[in-house]
Amino acid sequence: MSRVLVVGGTGLAGRAVTAEAIDRGHEVVVAARRVPDDDADEYVAGAAYVTADLVTGDGLEEAVDGVDVVVDTVNAVGKQAAHVFATGAQNLVHTAARFGVHRAVLLSVVGVDHSSYGYYRAKAAQERAYLDSALDTRIVRATQFHDFVTAIFDRGRPMGALLAPTGTRFQPIAVTDVARVLVDAAEGTGEPDSVIHVGGPQVETARSLAEQWKQASGTRRYILPVRLGGALGSTWRAGRNLVPEHAVDGLGYAAWIDSRG
Repeated sequence: MSRVLVVGGTGLAGRAVTAEAIDRGHEVVVAARRVPDDDADEYVAGAAYVTADLVTGDGLEEAVDGVDVVVDTVNAVGKQAAHVFATGAQNLVHTAARFGVHRAVLLSVVGVDHSSYGYYRAKAAQERAYLDSALDTRIVRATQFHDFVTAIFDRGRPMGALLAPTGTRFQPIAVTDVARVLVDAAEGTGEPDSVIHVGGPQVETARSLAEQWKQASGTRRYILPVRLGGALGSTWRAGRNLVPEHAVDGLGYAAWIDSRG
């Protein structure tokens, strides 16, 4: 049994990793900027919680003390992303190395190494910080979560629509399937300083996925085709978000929708 530190453990992916690691018998510490109440959705029974700030470094030494493995699932958006991903990663890996942590696992996104999209550039910088560190590192690049794809559709809610990016395919994956890969990596699966790719069981068009969501949810909103501009739109239309050769035999989008009911 290892002592595992899950950074960003109150987020969607972090909660799944925390639960998976606990189920496997590991001792889990969750580091977050705010410790959740034990009746909150962010709380996972069996984990210990500590406060830590990656950017300022506050609480990091206490968080990594006595830890064997760090799993970084932290997320950030907008202007904060560059600081959290790049500066935060540097602070975390340097502190972890000083305290004798031997392995680190980072959750990343398929395509970050082939896109000029700002968020992806920040993730690529975060990856470099880990791979350049003294830690035995594994990077797990995943395709889009089912939850994320559904959130794209729901951005059309104010217009009474479901937004479906044109010319775009997704390979959506369940966060629980990604969590299993991350904990496998934390236990030593994969080569040191390697990049592991993982994608959902099936590649489908955004339109097809939106139709599945519409039928299952019973919404009357119409599907609105939208051409997504900018670097992210170009990346997705080029298929750089897909890794069909690394598909898992996991929970597909339709089955995920059914599981929510």
